[in-house]
Amino acid sequence: MLLNISKEEYRLLVEMIQVADYVMHSHELEPSEETADYRELRKKIFSHYKKMGLESLFTFSEKHNDYIETEDSLAESRHMAIMENFVENEFWAQLSQRLGMRDLFEEEEDEEKIKEMGSEVLMEKLGEMSAKYDTEFEAHGLERIVIKED
Repeated sequence: MLLNISKEEYRLLVEMIQVADYVMHSHELEPSEETADYRELRKKIFSHYKKMGLESLFTFSEKHNDYIETEDSLAESRHMAIMENFVENEFWAQLSQRLGMRDLFEEEEDEEKIKEMGSEVLMEKLGEMSAKYDTEFEAHGLERIVIKED
């Protein structure tokens, strides 16, 4: 299949791949075999950067056998702001949900009752419990979060 895209569309595709790559690999210490095919496709697409007139985006590192973003690329691309926004929002959402889940299990000590609730009721209760944390974090961030001693 031949894909005919403009320079601007190629740039957007590259940025989308960079966001996906961050989500998949940002916490890996070593490359995962599970996502090797994604990394190879990324390299294949990035390899066309010169043909697309975007030499300022990457350099090829022989040492890493991969395309490395240039400082210009990091400064000019929207993907960094998109990733920062994602990380920020995901942090607060996960924190609220996990604290809500903890509270749900503390309130309803019988795990069997929780399992019997059904997903709709469970999601509603979890939403209610998480909402109080959403409100707290919107107003105060982590300012009033403390770890109590046993």
